[in-house]
Amino acid sequence: MPSSTMYVRDTTNNKNVILEVDGSNQLNVKDITAQGSLSTISAATANISADQATATNQSTANMSLTNIESSVANLTSDPSTATLQTAANLSLSNIDSALAGTITVSSSAPARSSGQLAASASKTAGDLSSSVDGNAQRKCSIFGSCSSNSGSVKVHISNDDVNFYEDNQAQFYANYSNGHLAGSFNINARYFKIEFMDTATYTLEYAMCD
Repeated sequence: MPSSTMYVRDTTNNKNVILEVDGSNQLNVKDITAQGSLSTISAATANISADQATATNQSTANMSLTNIESSVANLTSDPSTATLQTAANLSLSNIDSALAGTITVSSSAPARSSGQLAASASKTAGDLSSSVDGNAQRKCSIFGSCSSNSGSVKVHISNDDVNFYEDNQAQFYANYSNGHLAGSFNINARYFKIEFMDTATYTLEYAMCD
């Protein structure tokens, strides 16, 4: 089969030259500029697979940087949280120490004091009993009987055992069926007396407690 020869025009020297290939059937280019371009193309083609790997690695790197950024952003809040947790633990420890132990409950009976105000005594309306010192007590009860089923008694109070004043909230009436009477009041002033409100026979005593 006859060989074919291809010519191209050398525009610099104004003549035709043979277009040749090398032993690998690749175009044999002797032009320096063309050789440089082909070399650049070859290098770029060779890096296609490497560039793909680089893109994958870049994506992984970006994700890592995002995680790092998130962790760094929490640095200001995390120490604050740790400080608060330490303070909370200390407070809980103090509370635990304060609550430790046994609560002591007093089982002793309250201090009491009692006495007689009238013992089957005939009283005229308006008579007063002797004064009672309730300085060490808080509450007082009076109780007894009156021969008049409509009888009553009233408490008078004083701070100095000289000037006494009627406590109109502390007047106690006898039970109509049997003449029994009873009532209680707080000892806010130190001393008290009892006024017999009816002419009758009274039996009356008091009991105080702290």
